[in-house]
Amino acid sequence: MNGKEIKKAVDISARAGSLLLKSGADITRVEDTINHMMHAFGVKKYDIFTITNGIFVSASADDAPEGMGDYTRILEVPKNSSDLGKVDLINTLSRDIEAGKYGMDEAVARLDEIEKNTGYPVIVNMAAAAVASGAFSFLFGGGPVDAALAALIGFSYYYLFLRMSKTKLSKLLTNGICGCLLALLSVACFKLIPGVNLDKVIIGAIMPLIPGVSFVNSVRDIAAGDYISGAIRMIDAIVTASGIALGVGLTILIFTRIGVI
Repeated sequence: MNGKEIKKAVDISARAGSLLLKSGADITRVEDTINHMMHAFGVKKYDIFTITNGIFVSASADDAPEGMGDYTRILEVPKNSSDLGKVDLINTLSRDIEAGKYGMDEAVARLDEIEKNTGYPVIVNMAAAAVASGAFSFLFGGGPVDAALAALIGFSYYYLFLRMSKTKLSKLLTNGICGCLLALLSVACFKLIPGVNLDKVIIGAIMPLIPGVSFVNSVRDIAAGDYISGAIRMIDAIVTASGIALGVGLTILIFTRIGVI
């Protein structure tokens, strides 16, 4: 391969890895996908280093002297989210490239399509949050009324969460505000509707905020020996959970101190 082809292969592979990281994929999957794509494009001399918020890919021609003719691509991934649909699409793309279904130009076009995919509409995400909230409230011992109220609260505050997630606010503040709002709504339902179990409503409504994907990926990274990435993801999950706990806990504490509940 000539230098131009190697540069293009590195750019495509690094971009695919970056999209995977942004979508919440674990480090092993990211590096495995890049390996599949680099191999399929015919690049034999390359190195990959991936952490939770960055990708480093370097490659050179087969006949290039050691340290000469290298091309390196560094991509920063400042903020992670969870979009398992994109993870599946990019994973499938890498296998299709390896099977010879896509060349470099087709791969670029396909990555453009995947990157433009904004996922489900806001209303669908809100409805999913409502279903999850109601189901978990019922699972943890709540009655039909508790589950219905948890679903309503989950639907209501999740719109704010989706909007705030697109801003530059920290996860601690975003989840703290959303936790405060869901606690306020739960207390309002508790005071206005007889027989409501406040704890069951809060437990159900809080579940869409829980950083389950980040925590599971942190454990997977640590188990695979990627201790830096695993520690970063674990800290991210702890910060997110702390924000939720502070928002809900402070709100409940204030209402308890003033005698509302």
